[in-house]
Amino acid sequence: MPELPEVETIVRELRETILNKKVWKIEELTPGAIVCGSFCSNDLKGEKIIAVLRRGKFIVLELGVSGRIVVHLRMTGRLIWGDHYINKKHMRALFTFSDGSRLFYGDVRRFGKIWICNAKEMDQLTGMIRLGVEPVGKTHGAFHFRGRKGILKNTLLRQDLIAGIGNIYADEICFRSGLHPSRRVETLNKKEMDLLKESIVYCLQEGIKNCGVSMSDFVGTRGNLGKHQKYLQIYGRAGDNCYKCQNVIEKVRIAGRGTHFCPTCQN
Repeated sequence: MPELPEVETIVRELRETILNKKVWKIEELTPGAIVCGSFCSNDLKGEKIIAVLRRGKFIVLELGVSGRIVVHLRMTGRLIWGDHYINKKHMRALFTFSDGSRLFYGDVRRFGKIWICNAKEMDQLTGMIRLGVEPVGKTHGAFHFRGRKGILKNTLLRQDLIAGIGNIYADEICFRSGLHPSRRVETLNKKEMDLLKESIVYCLQEGIKNCGVSMSDFVGTRGNLGKHQKYLQIYGRAGDNCYKCQNVIEKVRIAGRGTHFCPTCQN
């Protein structure tokens, strides 16, 4: 599933291509791909896209005063600009703009979703109302581990606490902070908490800088692969030697997810 850096990459690319364009047509090519609230496809014809935003792993297109298009890519969703989308078999929706340009939504496993709604109902309809604090940007310092309880890996993955972190970056954050992913949050001292918060910001910003991780399905809106898989320190490296201590990286299941860690560097 695309995580915060991958979604942020898509948002930044969309700002370069669809900002200020007027919607001409929105087509649902697979039943269930689009959920309509108070607004639906025809209501947005002629509306201009005035902002492209990210909230957690959600992509939000603002149109006019109150129109909103929200996209969650889930496991295999893709937004592809122009005619870079070749596999028509997996196309689920198509956005056409007044200048004739097109944005394709494709999804092999069909878990993703598009919502068309107004600003007032957006958070409730999409589930964004349940999201926690943004870990990067102006609000990144608002989350505090003090007083929290539970397994660290599970805490990092909880979208109601911190929005946007998934399995890949949770492993990278734990490794950078030197903390075992099965560590109990309530056992962390202040120094460890501060390092953990710093590691969250650092790992996510590095992922954004390198345009995300392309290890399975993620591509940008122009069909380009992300580059951050070349810089991962721990994720996907089970059986390899740790870059820090040269001991073998292990993989176990924590919080229901495959989890990579170094038994020497993380405690």
